[in-house]
Amino acid sequence: MSNLKKTIVDYICDLTIKNRSSSHILITADGKIKEWGGDLELYGIYDLNIDDNIEEKITFLYGFFPLTEESLILSCIKSDSGISTDVHIFHINDDILILFLDATEKENQNIIFQQKANDLSLLRDKHSKILDQYLGKELSEKLLELNIQESGELKYVSILFADICGFTSYSENHSPQDVFKSLNTYLAYMIQPVLDNAGIVDKIIGDAVMAIFGVFPSNVPPAIQSVQTAFKIMENVKTLNEERKAQSLDTFDISIGIATGNVFLGILGNKNRRNISTIGHFVNLASRLEGEANSKQILVDENTYKDIEDLQKKFNQTQLTLKGIAKPSLVYSYEEK
Repeated sequence: MSNLKKTIVDYICDLTIKNRSSSHILITADGKIKEWGGDLELYGIYDLNIDDNIEEKITFLYGFFPLTEESLILSCIKSDSGISTDVHIFHINDDILILFLDATEKENQNIIFQQKANDLSLLRDKHSKILDQYLGKELSEKLLELNIQESGELKYVSILFADICGFTSYSENHSPQDVFKSLNTYLAYMIQPVLDNAGIVDKIIGDAVMAIFGVFPSNVPPAIQSVQTAFKIMENVKTLNEERKAQSLDTFDISIGIATGNVFLGILGNKNRRNISTIGHFVNLASRLEGEANSKQILVDENTYKDIEDLQKKFNQTQLTLKGIAKPSLVYSYEEK
């Protein structure tokens, strides 16, 4: 055990003072200098004399003496020479030791971390602005025009879920900057087709989008709107991937699930931020279908298939046992070539 303790102590010592120039000043309890050592000139400390008042010699220590605490640590203090130092002040019997440790490398690391934090904050702000563009005030104003009952109502709609395949594992192995930049790029290519086809972006959940069709007045059935949107998303992402491959960037494919039927529809929030809330079997069904879809695949339920008219020829019939649904479901599949 003693060898283990020595190893731990040696490690802590190396971690604390290795490659860090150290200096010290020993003073009396009332702040009179008794002795000193090390490269104090590194910190702009010159011409010390026995019995000098420490606060008169080192301005950034003014007001700390007499020391009432057992110990005190001042982190990354800028010295008179411009060098940053960690200052450790602690009692030794009746005296006080002031220990200076060069904090240049520590300060540089702090600057790097702060820059990364600032970059991440900017990316988050950009991401937030993108969300507000699709979920914010403009949508709120449109929803006000619909006069949906406060108590909610039953409405025949199509629900679309689209997910960026493989993005979770990508995010675990890349910097936040790369993750947010890639996510914002793909979301923009996924969301615009929703808006172009009179859909509403209900939620953006990480790397997935949920959209609703059939809320705003239109002559086009919601099922057709949703399927046309799905095709456009696939087309957009294919184009984006070609551009990213040319730049040697990571690429991702999309999986989509669509279900159509009656759901309970309500509006939550105030005039500045109002969101659609949908509850019902077909919301869950669309989510389950997306979860079963492979990359570059669109799965639609039977109601959607019946409503899409000429688009039916693009789909093939299959059966799937979906989570939470006892009987096998009749499903129609489209796979991008």
